Amino acid sequence: MPAERLEQRRALLERHVAASLRPWPKPWWRRRRVLIPGAVVAVACLAAAGWGLRPAGLAERASAVGCYSAVSLQSDTIVIGGAAAADPIGSCLGAWRRAGLEPGAGAVACLRDDGGIAVFPRKDACASLGLRPFAGVSDRARRVASFQHEAIDLVAADRCRPRAEIMADLRRALTAHGLSSWSIDDSGFGQPFARDRPCASLAIDDDRSAVIVVPFPRLPAR
Repeated sequence: MPAERLEQRRALLERHVAASLRPWPKPWWRRRRVLIPGAVVAVACLAAAGWGLRPAGLAERASAVGCYSAVSLQSDTIVIGGAAAADPIGSCLGAWRRAGLEPGAGAVACLRDDGGIAVFPRKDACASLGLRPFAGVSDRARRVASFQHEAIDLVAADRCRPRAEIMADLRRALTAHGLSSWSIDDSGFGQPFARDRPCASLAIDDDRSAVIVVPFPRLPAR
């Protein structure tokens, strides 16, 4: 939660406490006065415990998972593609161990503000960073990830075949995954740098709902 909202809630709580301690004209106030601060403190503790929590949500980007080495979005990160979104914590635990890291207090999966999946090596990381806990993958994100895996295989099978064939295969794959509204951009082949790059590679621009066919050099024959 933004710091200014926390400050506003703290100020409201302080005013509530101050109001509850003002003397009332009724004579029985003194007998109950000691109970009210305790009740207010209990409410304050419950409220404070809830202020750091945000509702869990579904990932809108599932083609990769970020495994962060510390409870910070600026920490060193291992990025895992493939099917990591199906088990982000397990995938990151494996990646950390291969890198010689071992989370000391468990791990947790959260959602970045861009809808991507972030795994941290501490259970309270989502609340500490103000991120929503990860609760699964949205249907759209699952379809985009599935398309991306298929598209990479389609292009890698023969990068240097006629570009029209590649474009047609990509369009069929988009339609099959319910992404027919997506565009396919091969405008890079009209740029000077593409003259020595007759083959194709891929980039996925989720924000623009676009598949970008990128000029790629012909690799020497083995």
